[in-house]
Amino acid sequence: MTTAQIKKNRGISVIWTLPLIALGICAWLVYSSFKSAGVEITISFENASGIVAGKTQVMARGIPVGLVTKVSPDLDHQQIQALVKMDKSAGPQLVDDTLFWIVRPELSASSVQGLDTILSGSYIGIQVGTSTVPRLEFSGLASAPPVSLETPGLHLQIKSATLGSIQVGTGVYYRNIQIGEVQRYSLEGAQSVRIEVFIKPEFSHLVREGSRFCNASGIRISGKLPAFNIQVESLAALLRGGIQLHTPEQMADTPFVANGHSFTLYPDFDSASYGIPMTLTLASSEDVVGGSTKVVYRGLEAGFVKEIKINDDDKRTVTAHILLDPRAELILRDNTKFWLVKPEISPSGIHNLQLLLSGAHITFQPGDGAFRDHFDILSDPPPQTPLRPGQTLVLNSDGPLDISAKSPVYYKNIQVGEVIDVDLDKTGKGIRTSLFIYQKYLSLLSKNSVFWVNSGIEVNASLSEGLALSTGPLAKIVQGGVSFTSPGKLPKAKKDQPGEGYQFHLHQSFREAVAAVPDLQPAGQHFRILAPDAESVAVGSPILHKKIKIGEVEGFRLSPDQQSVVVDCLVYEGFKNLVHNKSRFYNTSGLEVSGGLDGIKLRTGSLQSVLAGGIGCINPAPGSAGPLDTPYPLHTDLEAARNAEDQVLIVLLDQSSGLKVGSSLRYKGLVVGKIIDLNLEENHRTIRAVVRIEKNIASLFRQNTRIWVEQAEFNLSGVKNAETLVFGSYLAFLPGDGPAARNFTALAEPPRSEIANHDGLGLVLEAGHLGSLSVGSPVYYRQVQIGEVTGFELSPTFRMVRIYVNITARHKAVISEGSRFWQVSGAKIEGGIFSGITVSTESLTAIMRGGIALATPEGEERGAPAGPGHQFFLHDQAEPQWLDWNGHTVAVDQKPVNNFETKCTQ
Repeated sequence: MTTAQIKKNRGISVIWTLPLIALGICAWLVYSSFKSAGVEITISFENASGIVAGKTQVMARGIPVGLVTKVSPDLDHQQIQALVKMDKSAGPQLVDDTLFWIVRPELSASSVQGLDTILSGSYIGIQVGTSTVPRLEFSGLASAPPVSLETPGLHLQIKSATLGSIQVGTGVYYRNIQIGEVQRYSLEGAQSVRIEVFIKPEFSHLVREGSRFCNASGIRISGKLPAFNIQVESLAALLRGGIQLHTPEQMADTPFVANGHSFTLYPDFDSASYGIPMTLTLASSEDVVGGSTKVVYRGLEAGFVKEIKINDDDKRTVTAHILLDPRAELILRDNTKFWLVKPEISPSGIHNLQLLLSGAHITFQPGDGAFRDHFDILSDPPPQTPLRPGQTLVLNSDGPLDISAKSPVYYKNIQVGEVIDVDLDKTGKGIRTSLFIYQKYLSLLSKNSVFWVNSGIEVNASLSEGLALSTGPLAKIVQGGVSFTSPGKLPKAKKDQPGEGYQFHLHQSFREAVAAVPDLQPAGQHFRILAPDAESVAVGSPILHKKIKIGEVEGFRLSPDQQSVVVDCLVYEGFKNLVHNKSRFYNTSGLEVSGGLDGIKLRTGSLQSVLAGGIGCINPAPGSAGPLDTPYPLHTDLEAARNAEDQVLIVLLDQSSGLKVGSSLRYKGLVVGKIIDLNLEENHRTIRAVVRIEKNIASLFRQNTRIWVEQAEFNLSGVKNAETLVFGSYLAFLPGDGPAARNFTALAEPPRSEIANHDGLGLVLEAGHLGSLSVGSPVYYRQVQIGEVTGFELSPTFRMVRIYVNITARHKAVISEGSRFWQVSGAKIEGGIFSGITVSTESLTAIMRGGIALATPEGEERGAPAGPGHQFFLHDQAEPQWLDWNGHTVAVDQKPVNNFETKCTQ
């Protein structure tokens, strides 16, 4: 038997372990709760809209640092109190100058703020102060406070006469990038406004002591037509206002600024850019616009007119207040001269045409002397020598000139210099013109150079080569000009070249220069042309052969009988062989337009001949010797010159019927002649047309030739000769027999029967009435059209109507003496209520235009073939037996009417 041993446990029981662990956990929780416990503060607001207990947070740079636990009203102070539990980590920042405000969504014309609160709700913003005095009760702000002075960046002051549209939050821009914003503004005394601005630290280096701030708010409109300015900085500046930072190039190296630096706010960008003031007295403010007119020097903008004020003097002058670019300060000297540059139209031409759109501007000539900032404007610009290298020459002349300063100087249509000044010489009787020739063109000068004034129109161009305006039309219309040439060889030694100030004579025109200087007169051979009038031919007009200039017009005068004009011409030396006894000349001046419905043809010799006049030359056959001693006739155009040997017809008409000079004569649709003259005869009743015809068809015009006027004809089938509606009537003819003839009387209307017999078989049908037949009505055989009606007239007894019919040549064999003809015009309706209705016609065309059908018997009844002019009787309707001759079917349109039986008539 085993005896149990009892041992005594001397330690703590295991069961006490659990209570100890629970006690430890509770102690840790108490310690952790104490350690992380927040700080309760009270914030008073005038309006608690958007604040919700247990939801609204205090946010610092987007991180929650507190929570509103309770919201209660404070009726005594007309406020509400928000009890906020702040994180313990925020305790040290709860000092005397810490600021709180409510951030709500805000949308206005000036700003858009707090958009993030639309979804998350309003929250309380915090700006930590710098004080060391702790505080637990705060007064909340109505809006966000300005950036603290301790915030990195630049804190500047800008002074302005007025606030304008600038407000808290207005952006500060540099090259349209926002670099800062307005923090607050306040009155500084009674004369100015102080605006506090914060510049972000990353943009602080952009602000220097020489920087300038200008108002860029909204839209700025200045000037008047044509100089009308609209300035808009940006959409943000348009809505919220804006301030623009600008550092002039010459101020880019000035020192950086520190916090608290003060600047002046300029009203606009121009005022900020141009800061040096000056004044200019003008007789009138015409063409000068405040805020728009520029001060320009050699194409560079040096300033602008800020405003214009009326002076209190006897002449009531005006003063232009100008702001200059700082770089132009050197011009403020006693001898500087100012004048106005504007478009001018005068008898001498049009000057400064480009300023019609950009507007007038003020320019100047820099001078020396003492400092001066007030000037009187000159009425005319002073003489100015170009800056580029060159040489000055003097031209002397007697008569008035159409040139002025800045007029170009040309050599072979290339500008090689310009006019500096035009003035009277010392005697007051002559004119002294100063020229400046550019350095690179001085080698073109010699002591024998000849100068003349451009006048008239000289166009060296063609429609195929393009437009090349020389000194003639362009220089004269715009500003006049001077041209020169140097006859002979140009000098190689400098001693043979004219020096500075060398004097030449200035001729009034090239013609005068040629007449005075033999070396300018071209070599060649002279001849004469006899023209009915001078038209647009002028001295210098070209003589062209195959569109190449081979000579020119030297002059013109009346013939001894004073009925024509004798044109003196010169053919150049290298082209003398082109003018001989077979040559023909024609006028190439102006434009010639011809054509029909198939197109329009525009023809001209050259652009030069269109504008300046010209004479063309052709040689239809080889010739011998040189130009004739007697004058050549001048033909009206190239066609007249080519057809100079063509035949001429005389056609008498009762009336013009739309004909005119240039109307054509046609045969089988081809143009074979043209009316070259159209006038009344001496009896004033008949019109006499002179028609030129081609030589190869002259044999067609004989005693019995018929001529008539073709005009547009309207009928149901359309319009015949439609082109005459646009280009007028024309003459047509049928060849005749007999001896040759050149005088004819036009028929009153086309010879229908003769036309019919000319191409096919012409027949005459006699009928009791015309019915619906007309010219062009068809003639059918077996319902196939084999001819048409060409005309009609009353018989000599006036009891019958004669209808002329043309049967085409290929169908002539159908017609014989036994043929029968009847009308199938319109529609034939037969029947009754019980028998039905039959509608019959030859064709739809016959319904509209009328028509004729025919049938020809077989065998002996057929008879002999019908000849031209054979007469037949036209019946109103067909006999039944005629229809059986060839199975002719009349009915082509059968429609049942009222559900009765429809009959077909054969």
